[in-house]
Amino acid sequence: MKSKSDTNNEGINVSENNNSECGSIAKGAPPVPLWKTWGLRVFFAGMVVVLGSNQFNYILEGASEWGNWRGLGHSMLFALAVFAIGGLFRPLAFLPIMIYEIVWKAVWLFVVALPPWLSGEEIPGIVSVKGSIIGICLIMIVIPWKYVWWRYFAQPIEPWRRKKQKSDNTE
Repeated sequence: MKSKSDTNNEGINVSENNNSECGSIAKGAPPVPLWKTWGLRVFFAGMVVVLGSNQFNYILEGASEWGNWRGLGHSMLFALAVFAIGGLFRPLAFLPIMIYEIVWKAVWLFVVALPPWLSGEEIPGIVSVKGSIIGICLIMIVIPWKYVWWRYFAQPIEPWRRKKQKSDNTE
């Protein structure tokens, strides 16, 4: 009979010296403060509710009237809101969505909004400039950057191809 520490509820053997990839990843992960995971959940909820409802309304109101690029933008933003639903439940697993949010808004601010602002022209009203700057700053505060570094840069990369296995069948 196996002890409780040797098996989990499903009966899968779990040993103390488990060298599996999942075991080593879980053991080496830097701790993430609970307030950061809840902060990420708040931002994911905001993306789902605000971004999702706005984009869904845009799609229902007049997708047939859009040009290709406008349709692409609304479709991508709606897809981003749909994926953000997963971030409500697993904020660390869906961190790439938040990083993508930071990058696209930063690119938009520097490439689209900054040149007209510097020349004294009106800034395109697609995205709120002040809201984007504040949002980027707040998201950057709640993202656990040590975890991001550990998870996406410090881990060994996946192999490019599988190793050939030797056949034990000798006939």
